Amino acid sequence: MEKDPYRYFRIEAREILDVLSRGILELETSAGAPGVPLDVQPLLRASHTLKGAAGVVGHERIAKLAHRLEELLAARLGPGAETAAPTAEALLAIVDEIAMELSKLVAPATTMAAPAPGPTPSGSPSAPAESVRLDLLDVDAVLASVGDVSVRLASAHLRASGLGRLETLVRNVERWLDETRGVASHSPVQWDAGAEMIEHLRGELRAEREALGELLEGAARRAQDALDDARRLRLIPAETLFAELARAVRDAATGAGLRVELETSGGSIRLDAHVLGLLRDGLLQLVRNAIAHAIEPAPERRRAGKPDAGRIFVRFELHGPRARVTCRDDGRGLDLPGMRRALVERGGVSAADVERMDVNELVGAVMRRGVTTRASATELAGRGVGLQLVRSVIDRLRGEVEVRTEAGVGTEIQLDVPVSITAAPALVVEAGDVTATIPLDAVTRTVRGNASDVTASPAGDILSDGGEALPFASLARALGRSPQVEGEPASLTAVLLDAGGARAAVSVDRIVLVSSDVVLPLPAAAVADPVVVGASVDAEGHARLALDPRVLVERVSLLPGAPRRAVAEEKKAILVVDDSLTSRMLERSILEAAGYDVTTASSGEEGLELARQRPFALFVVDVEMPGISGFEFVARTRADAILSNVPAMLVTSRSAPEDRRRGHEVGARAYIVKGELAQDELLDSVRRLIG
Repeated sequence: MEKDPYRYFRIEAREILDVLSRGILELETSAGAPGVPLDVQPLLRASHTLKGAAGVVGHERIAKLAHRLEELLAARLGPGAETAAPTAEALLAIVDEIAMELSKLVAPATTMAAPAPGPTPSGSPSAPAESVRLDLLDVDAVLASVGDVSVRLASAHLRASGLGRLETLVRNVERWLDETRGVASHSPVQWDAGAEMIEHLRGELRAEREALGELLEGAARRAQDALDDARRLRLIPAETLFAELARAVRDAATGAGLRVELETSGGSIRLDAHVLGLLRDGLLQLVRNAIAHAIEPAPERRRAGKPDAGRIFVRFELHGPRARVTCRDDGRGLDLPGMRRALVERGGVSAADVERMDVNELVGAVMRRGVTTRASATELAGRGVGLQLVRSVIDRLRGEVEVRTEAGVGTEIQLDVPVSITAAPALVVEAGDVTATIPLDAVTRTVRGNASDVTASPAGDILSDGGEALPFASLARALGRSPQVEGEPASLTAVLLDAGGARAAVSVDRIVLVSSDVVLPLPAAAVADPVVVGASVDAEGHARLALDPRVLVERVSLLPGAPRRAVAEEKKAILVVDDSLTSRMLERSILEAAGYDVTTASSGEEGLELARQRPFALFVVDVEMPGISGFEFVARTRADAILSNVPAMLVTSRSAPEDRRRGHEVGARAYIVKGELAQDELLDSVRRLIG
């Protein structure tokens, strides 16, 4: 690997930039406060240290900038110096220049993480949190080395059992001596000497085995302690984010013409570097959103009895193996009516459905669909990507989000995430020739079943779980591996997964155990399936693939994955429109088994779009769906010059006479109640309409 001359300088410089950014913001905040001394000495020392460090590594540009910063800070010393001293803007501008120069010092053969979408706060390098306080390459090397020691000790434990086998051999020899005692060719004295020697050897082996066992147990305990220490090296104090958050609040508030103060707590809470790096992106977006959408201008705040300056609170708390991060503001609260309007205008969801959503459901929908309540875009907001980014962070961390808001009082958003994603409990399974781990928090349960529980269809297999139809595949197939057992087994072991609300089931050959192995990232040069996020090593030195449950669920849901082949001309095409996955799959299975070419749609809007893309012989439509109902779907197709000749059949749970009457009035050629739905009845109606 190419030598990196700036390896330690980058780490030190980033720490100093954090100190400078935080200190300059504190100077700006306290400049007008009576009786508050302006202590610039810590900032002078920091800039002087940075100048010296830059000189040591030969970076002349950073050294000159640090010297200029030192001169400007020195201008604040002495009586009455504040009036002629440079503004915080001027000081922060130099910090920005230094940060820009520092960002150019990329380590050799290293690919830096992409910066988060949206404006990056000036004055803080855009490097991920992994390099704020330590070099993770060194930490990962420690983890790998200690892990290897642990593996070797575990292997030595297994080899120690060989001493037990030797002891068994000694017993066998002793037994042979007893059986052959008295044979004429051996004197009693020889037998007694041999037996005494065997007894002595057996005692020595027993003592040696016990001593070795004690030694190995002690070494294994020490290795585990070292491994735990190495894991903790990856944990970084949450306060490393505070300077960047403060700068983001200051810049966003200045741009919006507002006064906003940031309060932080829980900075001593330590989180895994990967977790902290992702949280950084989410928190930056949350504080910007609070300023763009929630904090009121000073006159409006005064009328509401609030102080002129808005306040944002960021708090870190520890709850066992998980961290709770709270971002709260004292602004006007979420614009819930505006969010509902924006969702309806975006399409795909009806006004009635939106009105039924509670706050968390509403915010979740906004996060997924990327809508905005702003009429026009600004530098801070208006494009609908902010909350999408927060949702992406939560998804990648397999976390949860909870929202509370009160009009005129403020909004609180809580993010619940794991402290570490490198040593979280995981289910160890075997599938084909692969041993893999699945994060335990994504496993809802495991079940034993029969092959007959799986319903096959060309779109993919379905496993029924308590009435819910789950996309299903063997884990070996999802990983592109061959199963160990050829053919279809009579029974199966399935792992039911839930990744951010998306569910699926995978069958495995064997469930091994629950483990908390250290998951190390794959080398940068390794070409891996996207479902594989890393690897760990078991006690015997065998590799275990660490799987991403979200990618795995998506993979299973899309299998067989290849584009559908063009159907034979003799097959008649049917479009099934139903928002219920179970109903869609059941109807599809029945119709495809009868030889029809079936396409499915999960909403009336999607159904109309598909109906106009290719010819169909029949529409099979549910009535109660978000957005366009089945009645409206049939009415629209009847009014369409091209689609009016395609018969439509309503399949619904609504059995009232008035519903049947309305179905026929809008033009449906058949009306079947789901509760009465039988395979023969459905096929008889289809054959009557299209043959």
